[in-house]
Amino acid sequence: MTAEQKMSFYRLQAWGYRLLFVRSMPRGPLAVIAQDQELAALTADGELDTNPQIVLRGQ
Repeated sequence: MTAEQKMSFYRLQAWGYRLLFVRSMPRGPLAVIAQDQELAALTADGELDTNPQIVLRGQ
């Protein structure tokens, strides 16, 4: 995770988000997080995407 992602994630933990995994992407690491059953993602610059186009295995 980048420093920006870590800072964003630490703030989001107070809202119940948990880190699922970090995927290496061409534009930098993508941190996939979840709150209850809702997925979200943190881009390399720490921006929150609450509607990521991510397909998880087994779903």
